[in-house]
Amino acid sequence: MIRRLTVATSLAVLAAAVPLTALAAVAPQSAPGESNLGFLLAGTALAWAGFFAYAFYVGRKNRELRRDIEDLQRTLAERDK
Repeated sequence: MIRRLTVATSLAVLAAAVPLTALAAVAPQSAPGESNLGFLLAGTALAWAGFFAYAFYVGRKNRELRRDIEDLQRTLAERDK
């Protein structure tokens, strides 16, 4: 599930970044290196998307671990009675 979400997020960011890179390639250059601005934006967007996908994944795993710990504590408490 997480892999699908990560892939979908990456594809959405790439789809949003493609028109920006196309505009950057068509825009007239006034100084060398300005045409790479679209690629910089796309790379930054992908990095942030990856960060948020990872943060979501870690948060979800943290919640699952907390539930498991609570279940184990409940089981131990019932066994000790």
